[in-house]
Amino acid sequence: MFLIPPADLEKRRGRCRPEVEKLRRLSWETVSSCNLCSSRRSVTVSLTDRYGLPAHTVLCLDCGLFYLADCFTAESYSQFYSNGAYRSVCSQFNNVSHTIEQIRADQRNYAQTLGSVLARHIQGQRTGKLLDVGGSAGIVASEFVRKFNLRGTVLDPAEEEIAAARASGLDAVVGSVEDYDTEETYDLVLLCRSVEHLMDLRAAFARIRGLLKPGGLFYCDIADFMELCQQVGPPETVAKIDHRYWLTQATALNIFGALGFELVSMDIAFGFGYAGYLLRPCEPITVTAVPQERIHKLIEQIRRSQLDWTQYGRASRGIVERLRYRAYRAKRVALRFAGRVSKEQGPNQPAELQTPASSNSALQKPPSSLPIVAMPRSSSSRKEQLYPSAATIVDRPSVG
Repeated sequence: MFLIPPADLEKRRGRCRPEVEKLRRLSWETVSSCNLCSSRRSVTVSLTDRYGLPAHTVLCLDCGLFYLADCFTAESYSQFYSNGAYRSVCSQFNNVSHTIEQIRADQRNYAQTLGSVLARHIQGQRTGKLLDVGGSAGIVASEFVRKFNLRGTVLDPAEEEIAAARASGLDAVVGSVEDYDTEETYDLVLLCRSVEHLMDLRAAFARIRGLLKPGGLFYCDIADFMELCQQVGPPETVAKIDHRYWLTQATALNIFGALGFELVSMDIAFGFGYAGYLLRPCEPITVTAVPQERIHKLIEQIRRSQLDWTQYGRASRGIVERLRYRAYRAKRVALRFAGRVSKEQGPNQPAELQTPASSNSALQKPPSSLPIVAMPRSSSSRKEQLYPSAATIVDRPSVG
């Protein structure tokens, strides 16, 4: 079972189509090589993103990084985040309203869990300084300030969310980490559910290295592209224009090493599809090619998810069609029964209870391919005859 079957994907895309048409008019650019290893060898895994935008997602055949080969320009991304289009298209796709209040509620549990996960590693950082990159409304930073007595700063490109962070008493800056110009250094840098949004992976991690004090720690969590494809659907249901990069647990440590970080601790506390890494600076390792067997395994898993998703969509349609057919049959039988009662009562019944012979004529004359089954005269309940129970319908084997 997938969270977004084919029919549901089309409905979701239909809801956000007006916003998508606006996004198509922004400035775009094509990326011809991998940001991490500069390889031009890749395999395209999706021609569109989940919103229906023509953004190709590719897999680097050398280092295993997933990235967008078609994306907005830096200026267009700045506009996308600052004018509310990002929240708008997400809300329409998920059919929910992403207000600041909702963002706060969604992030509070995450912040408390993350604080518990990292507590044993950052107890010694008390009275230090924290930078939360892509920190949104500042919920995570506020929790860490409260729990560990840190001085918190939030960096985010969305003005509305930065305003909310400032209202919480945090230092907050509108911008991206690649362009963050400051003399400050920090004991702890967080990149929570934001690595996928970075404009330049290499430049961002190099800047974070420069922002850390000696002995400082860096926490980065990822949405595992392959696990999400198993859970949500194939790449076209997972990829989105605001996620320029995707990592997987199979390739993350190799990528972090190439960017100048080594592992201190890893967590999978946030459930299937997500993994977190507590890192510290190290000398960057030479980017080595991922074994081709591993790359081919990723490709095979993607092809399998596409096939399973398509078959799941067909099976789902079969169930719906069978339920509709049963409802149609039940309605026809009910109308025949109502007509028979009308004849038995005779012409003297009140006019409002009479069933004209001309009414519902279309239903009284069904197609020849759907033979009428007469209502059985037995002692069983007419309600059970007319309306089969849900259990009866669901428990029958699927034929789709």
